[in-house]
Amino acid sequence: MSEIQIQELVEEQAELKRCVSRLSYVGMGISDELDELLKQLRDGIKSDSDINELKNITEKISKLLLTIEDEQVIPRGKIEVIEHDANFMQLFKDSRLPSDLKIELQKVQQKIQNDEAVKISKSIVDVILNYVNSVESTPKPSTKKKGFFSNLFQSNKQQEISDEHRAAPLEQVPDELRTSLQHLIDQLSAIDHYQEVAIKLTEKVMLLNSIAELADILELITGAFVNIASHEHEQLERFLKSLDKRIERVNSFINNTSQYSQQVTKNSNLLDQEIKGSVIDIKNDVESATSLPELKEHVYQKIDSILSKVNQFCTQQESNEKKLQKSINSLQEQLRATEDESSRLKEEFAEQRMRAQTDPLTHLPNRYSYNERLTQEYNRWRRYRSPLSLVICDIDHFKQVNDEYGHAAGDQVLKEIAHYLQASLRESDFVARFGGEEFVILLPETPLIDATKAMNKLRQGVKEVKVTYEAQTISIAMSIGISEFENSDTAKAVFSRADQALYRAKEKGRDQVCCQRASKNS
Repeated sequence: MSEIQIQELVEEQAELKRCVSRLSYVGMGISDELDELLKQLRDGIKSDSDINELKNITEKISKLLLTIEDEQVIPRGKIEVIEHDANFMQLFKDSRLPSDLKIELQKVQQKIQNDEAVKISKSIVDVILNYVNSVESTPKPSTKKKGFFSNLFQSNKQQEISDEHRAAPLEQVPDELRTSLQHLIDQLSAIDHYQEVAIKLTEKVMLLNSIAELADILELITGAFVNIASHEHEQLERFLKSLDKRIERVNSFINNTSQYSQQVTKNSNLLDQEIKGSVIDIKNDVESATSLPELKEHVYQKIDSILSKVNQFCTQQESNEKKLQKSINSLQEQLRATEDESSRLKEEFAEQRMRAQTDPLTHLPNRYSYNERLTQEYNRWRRYRSPLSLVICDIDHFKQVNDEYGHAAGDQVLKEIAHYLQASLRESDFVARFGGEEFVILLPETPLIDATKAMNKLRQGVKEVKVTYEAQTISIAMSIGISEFENSDTAKAVFSRADQALYRAKEKGRDQVCCQRASKNS
């Protein structure tokens, strides 16, 4: 094994230890015994304890968890039945069933978590029977048709399509719709564990021939985003539940501390009274004593009684302090676990927010991020009336690039242009990928004349960008439309003017910069 492989193995082992240590915080707060075992596991990992010792602790944790779950877990047989029925449902969903039947089955699936498996199966059968009945009760044309199940399960060779259906034209899918779908899929591809799903969806969009085929793709995309939102909700819910338990333990600790403080005060007062009483007794014995030996004996008895009570008080205090210290240590562990989990969630939410606002291909801000920044700049313009220009850029003949060199080459062009735009603008400017081959730019403190000069310079620079793909050089040009915020403009009106200016630039032969002011009446 090489040194690099050994180093990689060491790094993987260290990362695994960090993951196990972090996971151990998830179980905090369930029981004191489990908290202690998890603490031992963390301490063992930090101190690089012997693997057998760590195995022993892990086995103890597993046994304890099984004991805890015995009272809560669903019987195994029931789990298997539910999982079986869930798989049964998946088979129906993956089949080439009519979309309206799938919708009804989807409603049944939503009840899986609440209903028993037998009821679910009955519901599925009822839905299918109702659908079959509705199909059979529908008025039929004179041409004899086959039943629902024969149409569903017959082979392609046996299917007969009437001339009437063959002649029915399919409505083509607009390119704008394909672009919007691809934009959604790009957002999905930026999320962990959904890259493969995004690739398959991209293939489906590429093969999309008619509007009628959109339903399945939209269902898949929607389902993916619903699953992501559900996962994030469950994660947050788990954290809040664990936080609730930890808050309860903090309250319990505060109550115990208060009770301990009251008990200490009570015991101290009682000891004080007993010592005073013993001192008074000694004083009385001294005054009433008739002989020295008798006085000596009485004094010794009282002193022994005082010492006994003091020792008893100290022992009790020591025991209480140990219990209190144990509670403090447990509370500190809980707070550390909460801080770690809170920090992790903050980082994860910040990362997800960044992903949600970033185009995964070009790494530029996306349309959602643009809308947020536009609102900020628009509000600033309305308040201070400082110049603000809006620019729409569109790569010329981009479809031709995709057709001639392939979509991978088109993606490379978008990346190169995005990098050039971001590097060429001022720090105060904002550029985002608006969709497809379109980019949008906000230029604060820039009137229309200055914006036109800057964008002409930018357009010339784009022509000098040479994209190399598989030993082929692809030349790029860009058309640009500009408008400035004026009078009582809305963001929508300014964008519309910039879009019209872009359209003129395309009409004039492309590789142009055109601008458009607001009408005098606006």
